Parts: sequence; structure tokens; C-alpha cells
Amino acid sequence: MPGDVPACQPAGVETEEVMSPNSPYHRLLLAVMATLACTVCTQGFELPAVVMEGLKVEDFAARERAEAELLAWTRQRPDASMEALYQQSRTAKDPELRERCLSVLRELVTDEYLRNGVGFMGIRMNPNTEGVNVVGEAQPRFAIRVIQVEPDTPAQKAGLLGGDLLLGVDDAVWHQDDTSAVISEKIKSLKAGTRVTVKLFRDGKVVGVPVVLARRPAAADLLQFQFGIGGMQISPDAVAAADRAAKEEYFRRWLAARKAKD
Repeated sequence: MPGDVPACQPAGVETEEVMSPNSPYHRLLLAVMATLACTVCTQGFELPAVVMEGLKVEDFAARERAEAELLAWTRQRPDASMEALYQQSRTAKDPELRERCLSVLRELVTDEYLRNGVGFMGIRMNPNTEGVNVVGEAQPRFAIRVIQVEPDTPAQKAGLLGGDLLLGVDDAVWHQDDTSAVISEKIKSLKAGTRVTVKLFRDGKVVGVPVVLARRPAAADLLQFQFGIGGMQISPDAVAAADRAAKEEYFRRWLAARKAKD
């Protein structure tokens, strides 16, 4: 009705005062609009407010705890969280908040990197097959002997041992003329995170061991030289450095691809 004050306009305040760039009401309106725009760009997804506030407090230890809490929270919902963290790392006014959101985003993208890679088990093998006689079977089977199990790998976590004889992986079995390359290619044909059953001949019996594959390390193809092929030794520091470089490159490319959409 003529003369009525609009619902969004404070009573007793003239329209000209509301729209003035220097008016506190105008600044409030802009802040509300910015908040709504942020909600749209993250598709309504919100990071936990209390934890986000914890990233800005003065106490360093408290900020570290808040970042750890944010990482744990976002790992439960990584896809939506990555976009929200990206937005915060670009637009948050507080530089500490931007930096810590970027740090958590880096961890989530690294998790993605580890999930999406080529499968890896973590064993060294004799290149040629051996015939083994299984009780109750008329024909011998063929196996590849495990020479070494690498520490902190899926094979080590599953309990594989040096000296084990590999008869197969899932439904795949080996033939007399096969080499360890057949096993390597089988594992590399699967994605990280795939659960396989490794068939072993151990103590005269056939046993199945479940193994969850990890991502193949960046330096995995160089590790063969540790057995003297080529006369080289690859240090653990060099392997770790190659892995860090690969993760950093993946994150760099992820960021570049996301920024290209802005």
C-alpha cells in the first residue's frame, strides 16, 4: 500500500538512507547478499561453524586441534567438502582460515589420489614359476615364490611372508611358462582399494588371504634395482621423496583444473 514501509526496510528509516553506500543498513544488506551467494556457490553445503571459528582463535594448539577436527569431519563427506574448502581458501577474509582450509583440502585431494591409482600389493618375487604338488590333486600347480614383503604395504598388513608360494589371485592362476610379470600385470589391472584373495601354498596347504590393494607408489618401478638389477640401490628417502612429489603434482593439477572453472 502507498506509504507503507517495505518489510525489508527498518521502520523509521528513509529509503534513501537504506540505499546510501555509506549507510550501515546498506552494508548489512551487502553482507547478507554475500552470505547467500556463498551458500549458492557451495550448493547449500556448510562446513561446521564451531570448528571453522576454532581455526581463527589466537591459541596455536587450539587451531591445530580445530584443523584436525575439520579434516576428520570432511573425510566423512569428501566430495561436497572439497568444494566448500576450495571456496573458503579463496574467499575467506582471515588469512589463517584460508591457509588452514587449503591444508585440509590438500589432504582430501591426496586421499582421492590414493583411491584412484593403479593397484599395488608390495612384494618382490622370483621371476619364474615353480611346480608344487597339492594333496588330492593329480596335476601339479604352478606358483611364484615371494622373495620379500615390503614394510607398511598391503601384503605386509595381510600377513604375506617371504618364502610364500603364490598360486593365484582371485580366479587367475599361473602356467608353467608364466613369469612374475603376469602377477604384476594382474595387480596393476586393478584399482587401489580393490579387495582380492591371494591363493598361497603354505605348509603343504592351499590358503586364501584377503588383501586390500593400495595405490602403486610413484617409485615402484624403480624398486627392482634394490635386488641388484642394474647395480643400483634406491634409498627409502628417495622413494618417499618421489611419492611426495607425485602427490604434490596431483594436487597442483587438481587446483589448476578447479580454478579454470571459475
